[in-house]
Amino acid sequence: MTGLKKTFIRGLALAVPLAILFYVFFRALHIIEKFISPLVIKLGIRRILGGATLTVLALLLIVLVILLLGLLMKISIVSGIRQKMEDIILKFIPSLNYLRLMEADKLDPSHSQNTWKPVLLNSGGKFHAAFIVEETETMITLFVSKGTTLKEGEILTTYKKDIAIIPASFDQLNKFSKAFGKGFISLVEN
Repeated sequence: MTGLKKTFIRGLALAVPLAILFYVFFRALHIIEKFISPLVIKLGIRRILGGATLTVLALLLIVLVILLLGLLMKISIVSGIRQKMEDIILKFIPSLNYLRLMEADKLDPSHSQNTWKPVLLNSGGKFHAAFIVEETETMITLFVSKGTTLKEGEILTTYKKDIAIIPASFDQLNKFSKAFGKGFISLVEN
């Protein structure tokens, strides 16, 4: 029964944000259609694609706005504002945070290099491939890999004084894990 329950919760965690996304998208599409409708009628563009003209133009406008927002994200101030807004939204809609963590769990190289710092963890003389998820001056949270694909593992939150960390690259962790650990000794000895 727990497998069915877990599957249902995962499905719900995906369904709720998708439903919100679709609702917001279609509401925005409807609002933009109402906004550009007088202009389309005045210019006589409505005859080009018939009834779908407003929808097509609204979709093109949405794509242009998204591209403009993407360009604005290259500005550090705007990027910082986006991060603060995302943190606020994730507090109110926890299922979005779950989806973000599921996406991060895939650990594609470009994503992991931007968010999680790859390291080799020395805990009690045992070394593990790990990623720093969060840290303060005294404590640290790590995702510790427990397999050969870096997708399965456990979360470890501990005091920094209780562990040692060896810097590594994502490519090294990925390569050495796929080789069942062959190569980790070179990281430890260096």
